[in-house]
Parts: sequence; C-alpha cells; structure tokens
Amino acid sequence: MQTMAPPEDAIAERFARLEERIAVVDRRMTETAQETNRRIAEGREETNHRFDRVEGDAKELKESVAAVHSSVLALHTTLMRVGVGLAIVFASALFAKGF
Repeated sequence: MQTMAPPEDAIAERFARLEERIAVVDRRMTETAQETNRRIAEGREETNHRFDRVEGDAKELKESVAAVHSSVLALHTTLMRVGVGLAIVFASALFAKGF
C-alpha cells in the first residue's frame, strides 16, 4: 500500500513551526549568554574589590608587623643597656671593695 505525500500546506506549516522553535531557542541562548556575561562582569568587579581589600589588609599587617618589630627592637636595646649598666655597677662595686 502506497502512502500519500503530505500536502504542501502541511509541509510549510511544519517548517514554520520549526522556524518558530529555532527562533525561541536562539532567543533563549542570546538571553542566557547576556545573563552569563553580566554575571561574569559582576563577578570580576566583586573579585577586584576583594583583591583590593586583601591588598589593603596585607599592607596594614606589614605596617603592624614593622611597628611590633620596632618595639621589640627598642625593648631589646633597652634591656641590653640595663644589663650592661648592671654589669658595670657590680664590677665597680667589686673593685671598690677590693675583692
């Protein structure tokens, strides 16, 4: 049994529906790409902001460490001077008594 070919109007209707579907998919892809690009741009801005904040925090930390180092160095110098002073006092006390 031989089947008949679909009428011309049915073929045209099918192609029109396919073109509609393709247009919808194309529109969705375009919207998705635009949304993705927007989100990537926002992510870059957020990342740059975070890096700037981290760099600022690192700079503050370096300054704090330098201040602590300076304080420790000053304390060490003071303790060394006190130690040398005490050694001189004890030595002069021993020499004053004549051993």
